[in-house]
Amino acid sequence: MSKRTSGEGPRCPFCGSQDVELHALFGSLMLMSQYYCNGCRTVFEHIRDDEPPAFPQER
Repeated sequence: MSKRTSGEGPRCPFCGSQDVELHALFGSLMLMSQYYCNGCRTVFEHIRDDEPPAFPQER
């Protein structure tokens, strides 16, 4: 698990804490990631904000 520090990433929707760790890269959908909140000890899902892959341009 990778720990996230204050000011970056999601907040826990239950307690508002930013003391969260990446729990799983994919959640119930491929565009969701699962995080674990160290404040209230719950797992929650957050929409990933990855850049879409760049497709090669047709010639």
